[in-house]
Amino acid sequence: FNRTNSRGQIKRCFMNNKNNFQYSVAIRTVGKAGEKYIQELESLHAQTIKPSHIYVHLAHGFERPNVQVGIEEYIDTPKGLVHQRAAANMVEEEYVLIIDDDVYFPKDAVEKMHRALVEYNADGIAPDTFPSQDLSLISKIGAYVSNTVRERKNDGWAIRIQHSGAFSFNGKPEKGAIYPTESAAGTAVFMKTSVWKAIHYEEEVWIDQFPAGTFGEDQLMYQKMIENGYKLLMWYDSGVLHLDANTNKASQKTYDKIYYRAMAQYLTWYRCVYNLPRNTKVDKIKDCLAYGYRFVLSCSVRLVYSLLHCSPRFLTAHVKGNIDARKFVHSEAYQKVPRFVFEKK
Repeated sequence: FNRTNSRGQIKRCFMNNKNNFQYSVAIRTVGKAGEKYIQELESLHAQTIKPSHIYVHLAHGFERPNVQVGIEEYIDTPKGLVHQRAAANMVEEEYVLIIDDDVYFPKDAVEKMHRALVEYNADGIAPDTFPSQDLSLISKIGAYVSNTVRERKNDGWAIRIQHSGAFSFNGKPEKGAIYPTESAAGTAVFMKTSVWKAIHYEEEVWIDQFPAGTFGEDQLMYQKMIENGYKLLMWYDSGVLHLDANTNKASQKTYDKIYYRAMAQYLTWYRCVYNLPRNTKVDKIKDCLAYGYRFVLSCSVRLVYSLLHCSPRFLTAHVKGNIDARKFVHSEAYQKVPRFVFEKK
């Protein structure tokens, strides 16, 4: 009896079982990512574990990209960040890779993400495609002053959501670490299809009434997982790249964009932090105080912008957005939105 060979066979058998899975890809796009989209498709087709399907959810009314790399299938979908993302419900395989249209994946990325879900007994994993820990000191200070986003010491978590609704990030993650997280960038996430369908993301289509780029629907998506009892991971130094990771700059801000972003900030806090069934009265007081501090701090930043530009629009848009969002959560329209946290059966 050769004990060494036997152990080797068992190990190979275990690895083969871990890699014996099926997944499909769901991409949302308006068909304008160009070369970055081609790089994404090529990297998907090069995976060590091939996808069963690559569904491209193209916004209705937009022209289909003039490229066919392999097995991608184009699906005409109502335009909207949530509409197009929720279209991933059509996936029938055990796992689903939900992505934007400008992401590059190393050839073993999906294989490693699946392995992490098995080893950590988790439901979803998102690569760190927006490494906040690498921001300059000036940028980190700006993130805190404008939005109370702050850095933490390495406590074994990736992102935590604060009482204010803003996130805090791990400032010193270990190289290649995989940590539990409460949120992530919406660029890419690999998860169990059953969990994706269980959170009923399609019920959040009310978000699509807001202009694209003003509502951080990814935080709401991930927190809906967390608050309903599912486990999410973040993978650092994965090699997965967001090829077009541009954020909106202050010079690009208009009155409408500031207004709707202010609404989104309040609504995300209200839905994902304040109005949760697990909250006690003390929790809600803490939430209100934290959001109040965030509001005052962000108003001071908008005031500075307004003074520098000799126009009150930066401040007034921010204040009015918060006021109108507060009215909206008490409106009949919002009351018809399904529960964020489902009742336990």
